[in-house]
Amino acid sequence: MRLLSSLLLVLAVAQSASAISIDWAGGYRIEYTEIDRPTLAEPKDRKAYGLNYLHLDPKIVASDGINIVGRFNLFTNDVPAYSNSQLGAIFGGGLRRSTNKEVNVTSETQESSQIRVSQLYLNVNQEYGSLIAGRAPVQFGLGITHNAGLGEFDHWYDTRDMVAYRFIIDNVSLMPMWDRVYQKDFGQGVTISDQVFVMEYDNKDNRASAGVFYQLRDSSLESNDAQSTNAGTGFNNLPGTATPTTQGAWKTKLINLYFGRGWDAFQFKLEASFLTGDTGLVSASTNPNGAENIKYNAYAVASELLFPAQEGKWEYAVKLGMASGDNPETTGVIEGYQFDRNYDVAMLLFNHRMGQRDFLTTGITHPDSSLSVGNSADDESIGNVMYVSPNFRYLWNDKLDLKSTLTWAQLVVNGTKAVDFSKDLGTELDIELIYKPRERVTWSNQIGVLFPGKAWQNGSQNLDSKSNFGIATKAAISF
Repeated sequence: MRLLSSLLLVLAVAQSASAISIDWAGGYRIEYTEIDRPTLAEPKDRKAYGLNYLHLDPKIVASDGINIVGRFNLFTNDVPAYSNSQLGAIFGGGLRRSTNKEVNVTSETQESSQIRVSQLYLNVNQEYGSLIAGRAPVQFGLGITHNAGLGEFDHWYDTRDMVAYRFIIDNVSLMPMWDRVYQKDFGQGVTISDQVFVMEYDNKDNRASAGVFYQLRDSSLESNDAQSTNAGTGFNNLPGTATPTTQGAWKTKLINLYFGRGWDAFQFKLEASFLTGDTGLVSASTNPNGAENIKYNAYAVASELLFPAQEGKWEYAVKLGMASGDNPETTGVIEGYQFDRNYDVAMLLFNHRMGQRDFLTTGITHPDSSLSVGNSADDESIGNVMYVSPNFRYLWNDKLDLKSTLTWAQLVVNGTKAVDFSKDLGTELDIELIYKPRERVTWSNQIGVLFPGKAWQNGSQNLDSKSNFGIATKAAISF
């Protein structure tokens, strides 16, 4: 805290002593969530928690066209798995979450929260483009893969330590980018790096947009940590695969394609993603197929359709998509694709962990084995599923909207190898009341009910699959 105060003081003095200017932006969010039965069984493992969060985004204008941009995250979450997120601090953080050993039952205060800096980069704007160097956000298309967390209630973000130059030619932008994902120390060689090329087309006149995001990720053998003890239930416990060993470098290719078009009466957006390559892992010889080099071959597609209200009060929209799932029968291939956690379709499904098995084959994204359906945040993602989610919004007046969403989902593969398995995940109904009393202020109130399908029973194991409901109220202020 003293460091931040000193930094702000220095910036204020510099601002008054020279021509440097500082523009501030940011956002505040407070929310409360209850999920009645995450297990879909007994015991319920009910969740109920509040979150409190603030981010400040300074932009230092050092000279004409030269900006230094940062982001301070205040009241960050102190759960290790969520430290690099926008979740915010839990209401009732107490005094014993860190090394502080004070007693909570007699306390008169709360433990102070950490401040984390998630962005710091140089942005140089020129006539035909702009240079970006440093830790910057990454956003592309619908955000199913690359999502900077720009929404009012987004809890996650994507950043890269990058050097990139964005060329702008009329409606087309071209951006070659190199980024360093990981470097062990000051030495050379033990690294993970991306080579990226992004091409985007954006025509404001006819509301047409398109883009390609092409990424090659390479590691050295020493830096390939997919099989480390921090990999959680993912690479260390692939479905149908005994614990693998690392024998090579990580080399994957990720391609995202995006297209959108808009008219007065109809708008649509579409994004597809394809992930292929080598993990550098070799499965154990005790597997049914023997020792195999484990490769990636996963894909996803998402689409959004919108029928604007125009002069009326009713607005209709549909979200539909699919993410491939990891087939436990193919021990040498990882087919599972996981959407970015910011991309939400329903309030409960693909948002909060549920059930008694990893039916969505998304365990690879859950690095902390101490977190379960009953004590985790909304850290679930879309995976191994196809879904259709229509919704309507009634524009009550300038300040009040009523939105209702019905989501149906079905699994793609039987990820647990259960006998007599059903792929039906069920149906969820969500109702949301959105109140905007003034500009840049949003208050949302939600209720969601999940009517589970037979997939949650895990075939002949006949696990419980009882209904689940959740409520949430949250407010956000942007400035």
